[in-house]
Amino acid sequence: MATSLGRAAQLSQQVAIVTGGASGIGGEIVRALCTEGASVAIIDRDEAALRTFAQKLRAVGHRCSEHVFDLSRHQDIPELVVAIDAHYGRLDILVNCAALIDGERTLLDIDSDTWDRVHAVNLKAPLLLMQAAARLMINGGRAGRIINVTSSSAFRAQMSFPAYGSSKAGLTQLTRSAAADLGPYGINVNCVAPGVTVTPMLQKIVGLKGAQELSETGPLANLLRRPSQPEDVAQVVSFLCLPASRQITGQTIHTSAGAVV
Repeated sequence: MATSLGRAAQLSQQVAIVTGGASGIGGEIVRALCTEGASVAIIDRDEAALRTFAQKLRAVGHRCSEHVFDLSRHQDIPELVVAIDAHYGRLDILVNCAALIDGERTLLDIDSDTWDRVHAVNLKAPLLLMQAAARLMINGGRAGRIINVTSSSAFRAQMSFPAYGSSKAGLTQLTRSAAADLGPYGINVNCVAPGVTVTPMLQKIVGLKGAQELSETGPLANLLRRPSQPEDVAQVVSFLCLPASRQITGQTIHTSAGAVV
């Protein structure tokens, strides 16, 4: 398999797991890894979107499998990862992209159930996925790559999103800790931090014009005065899986067009 640029695919023997991979940033990450030749296990709770997306990928020759799963089912995460490893015979890459947003609730408004639900998916699930994936990588005697999708919201004050922002800040620090613990085993752990990105969810809320306005003015504005596209984030994630990035670990790569400097 070759990429659209005609060069040899660099991940043709590798297997990746991508959570939240049915659409948006996660979907473009799946597409980018498939284009590099990887086999990708796509995890998402939206069954219809997941089935449709996976069928489209397979129709153009990509190798992928779909796994309908709610990441709040923490007790079932290790079994899911082991099953994917058994199906493909190996596991090389984990991308934690799935996330929940708490909505516009201030620190004074947010309730403990919402707080727990957001952190369960955004922080605890990635921890359990990293543990399960790393154990398989170590036991298989192979180096691996783990990439966590965090957010520019982890690095700046933002009104009305205390659970989301704190969960992403926690994921950023968890990435550093994981890089320290897993480095001796040859496992690179990094994260990417998008800003305003034109995902289907954002378009539904504010539209394309609204995304542009958010990028130009107000607390979410960035230096380039333009929103990111999902593929902008996906290409950085893909790079962090390639041999060229083998000396990068414990880092946060900002893909927010300079929203955080």
